[in-house]
Amino acid sequence: MAFLKQISVTFGALLIGVLVWMAFDARPARFALNVLPEDAGFLRRAVLKIAPDAGQPEPTKIGATKVEGGGNRQRATIIVAGRVGEASTRTVMRAIGTGEAEHSVVVYPDTTGLIESVNFQSGQEIAGGATLAILESDTERLAVDRARIALDAAEEKFTRYQQLAKSLAVTSVEANDMARARDNARLDLRAAEVALGKRTVVAPLDGHVGIVNVDPGDLVSSSTTIATIDDRRRLRVIFHAPEGYVGDLKLGAPVEAVPTARPEKSYAGTISAIDSRLDEASRTLRVEAILDNAADELRPGMSFTITMTLPGESLLAVDPLAVQWERDGAFVWKVVNNKVEKAPVRIAERNIDSLLLQSDALALGDVVVVEGVQSVREGGSVEIRGVPQVPAPPLGEDGVPAAESAAPAEAGKRAETRSGEVRRSAEAVGETGTR
Repeated sequence: MAFLKQISVTFGALLIGVLVWMAFDARPARFALNVLPEDAGFLRRAVLKIAPDAGQPEPTKIGATKVEGGGNRQRATIIVAGRVGEASTRTVMRAIGTGEAEHSVVVYPDTTGLIESVNFQSGQEIAGGATLAILESDTERLAVDRARIALDAAEEKFTRYQQLAKSLAVTSVEANDMARARDNARLDLRAAEVALGKRTVVAPLDGHVGIVNVDPGDLVSSSTTIATIDDRRRLRVIFHAPEGYVGDLKLGAPVEAVPTARPEKSYAGTISAIDSRLDEASRTLRVEAILDNAADELRPGMSFTITMTLPGESLLAVDPLAVQWERDGAFVWKVVNNKVEKAPVRIAERNIDSLLLQSDALALGDVVVVEGVQSVREGGSVEIRGVPQVPAPPLGEDGVPAAESAAPAEAGKRAETRSGEVRRSAEAVGETGTR
């Protein structure tokens, strides 16, 4: 009895499994209808009750079309294609630079003496020619007065000798000697005035002075710093470019400077000077760039991250969706005479809207499959529904994409900018696919 019970349970489980299979798949139900005789109405109705789709004709397989005389004919796969464009890689060079005032000077007195007065304050903005400090000058003033008296006496004596020379009371040689004595007296006065002028220390240029380090009564000499003046309306940033980028550096080339202390802000500048030789120890080249600082937000001595975008090699560019992968590497489906074939490629750079490739099997203007890549097979026929262009941003006058050259200040807001960015130098070709 146990054996019969086990057989009954097994048979019931199999029957339930078959019924569940028929409920989810119409193929076993169609097989049962084909096997059952036409007079088995109850069983046929039960099968149709479980699988209603079994009474419908079997659909034609995808990718095949029924033809007269039997057999199937393979249909062309519908795809969306794109054209192989051309773009150039863009190399991003980064370096750390130090800011300096475009014009800066350390002011020293031209003589030794005691400071009588200091006429500026720390951090003050002053104009060129303004008095910074005055040294005690009593001795020099006396020398000027004495020189004026000597010049007046020489002038009177010269005038008297001129009159005597007309009446031949003195010789012409004596008159000429007196003229030279008058000229020497004039030179002595000028020398005394120069010595007096050196007791006044003036600013040689416009700018901001640093912290005051001298006070009235201090004894200063020609090696004592009176003030440091920085004209910081424009800053000169000094950085060192690696040896590999030397050939790409040009005067006037744009740079982007991001202050280390304010990474959210970016400043546009241009290269103003390039050294004539590399440093043998570091194998780098000294380069200077000028930044506008009209808002006075930057200070000399600040550190900057300098970014330069340099043009690179011209390569083929395709839509990222066109690239597929297999064991041997990357490839794209190339369309030739409405049939597809594999074209091995090597990815050089990636971008948001395109990939730069190197391939001996592709050429500029070739048609490649962009959408529908999962349905195509080697040598299979395809029907092209569209050949969109490979996008290429417009270029500005400087050869850089217009969106970047128009808004350089926003570049600093991009996080640790993109070393794999791509600048396209040519637009992709128009649609020429055939159905």
